[in-house]
Amino acid sequence: MSKQSETSILVVGAGASGTMLSLQLSRYGVPFRTIDRLSAPSLASRAITVHSRMLEIFELLDHKLAELFLQRGIKNKGYDLHYVNHGKRDVVRMGIDFTTTDCRYPYLLVHRQDETEKILREYWHQHFKRTAEWGMQLISVVQDNKGLISVVRNTDTGEEEIIRSKYVIACDGINSQVRRCLEVEQDESNYKGTLLQNLDIRLNNFPDSNEHIHYCAGTDHFMMVARLPGDFYRLLVSDRGESIDPDATPEESIQKLMDQHFYGVSMGERIWHSKWESWVRLAKTYRNQQIFLVGDSAHVHSTTGGQGMNCCIQDAWNLGWKLGLVESGLANPSLLDTYEAERRPIAEQVIWAASSLHEIFMGHGKDINERGGQMEDSDFLKKVVGCCSGISYTYKDYIEQYPDLTPFLGPTIGDRAPDVDLETAQSLFSIIGNTKYTLLLSGEDPEMARKGKDLANSYSESLQYYVLGHSEAFQATYKIDQTPAMYLIRPDGYIGFRCLATEIGALEAFLSAALVAEI
Repeated sequence: MSKQSETSILVVGAGASGTMLSLQLSRYGVPFRTIDRLSAPSLASRAITVHSRMLEIFELLDHKLAELFLQRGIKNKGYDLHYVNHGKRDVVRMGIDFTTTDCRYPYLLVHRQDETEKILREYWHQHFKRTAEWGMQLISVVQDNKGLISVVRNTDTGEEEIIRSKYVIACDGINSQVRRCLEVEQDESNYKGTLLQNLDIRLNNFPDSNEHIHYCAGTDHFMMVARLPGDFYRLLVSDRGESIDPDATPEESIQKLMDQHFYGVSMGERIWHSKWESWVRLAKTYRNQQIFLVGDSAHVHSTTGGQGMNCCIQDAWNLGWKLGLVESGLANPSLLDTYEAERRPIAEQVIWAASSLHEIFMGHGKDINERGGQMEDSDFLKKVVGCCSGISYTYKDYIEQYPDLTPFLGPTIGDRAPDVDLETAQSLFSIIGNTKYTLLLSGEDPEMARKGKDLANSYSESLQYYVLGHSEAFQATYKIDQTPAMYLIRPDGYIGFRCLATEIGALEAFLSAALVAEI
């Protein structure tokens, strides 16, 4: 007879998104289990980029966590473009400049995916004494009127376990078993005529800057060159199959492309090699009753721009605090409805950015200078930098706005809350970086300060209160004058509500609908 057990939440998959979700749930102290069909964490590293918004999230979790990534990663200013014509290096210039990103981390960080996942796992274990259950494969999941029933098999012993839970969260990747059980349809398209390879290798005499990622393109090929932590390089190659020669090693085939772009560079020790085809997938829904799709189980796109892992982790970041508050009895279950409403449009924007860059650099057959013409468009580049970095992503178009409130400038409801170095020697992130909503009062008004405190006391388990007073730094960043105003910052660092302090009644109504007041 199969073993039977119960938990509130079953997280399927312990990669990047599953680990972030597990970490989030642990912060709220809700019961859950995390399983993965692999016998141990993967050592493969398809993703190599940690973008600006991801570093902000790590800082919101713990500034020491962000510092750890910065110590281990390589800061990059952006993407240099190398074009060849008639087999010769023709154009070399800065293409996508991340130093223009308006945040504390104006760069992209080269950091291998397996190391990113390892740091998150170790942080989770260190602070919460939790680990994933490896070698536990999901076989099926069904819903009945009492909840969810999942059948899980131990890959070592073959023993099966029946797990009853309130929620199942699919963090199990491109070939998600959870999604298959639900028979969720996907919008699908392929990048025809494109074959890709990753080659991690030591390079001899690489002449160009290691502070840039190099996008090297010709009419019929693309090669990315990026220095990785550990004194070796990642080569990502895309062509029509010319570099995949069954009679030659990957090094021999790729060397022919290298010679077109760099003089005197030779291949050294191979660390890792893989090849695959690229495609686009977007699930038509992220939720089926109490089952949620997260990360690659919900969306897949081109690797161009390095957004994949970042977007997956940020899905988990978004869903994690919502599940945590709801399952802690501190928020109304309707909060979970906002997960798909917010994150699916973000995936559409990620797919746009990745596909746009893919067509420029991997749309083989058309003259590279003609394809690359869009890289001269400053508006296009600004949009790409905002999307890839994650700094421009906003939920304001997908969540309720309040036209009856007095309008004013600056970040609005649904926008990312920018960090600020305050006059108190604190950063704004050090104040809002916790599991609660944060209510901020900007400006000086003793009566409004008292009313804000009384309101916060009604939700003290899910809401903290902070009076900024007259902060020139905050007012400059948030483009507000000295008129007292209230900002409600969500646990994920986005603005949940804002109004003038005199409109506190509207804020009270919002909190009453979103959170559960204490008796």
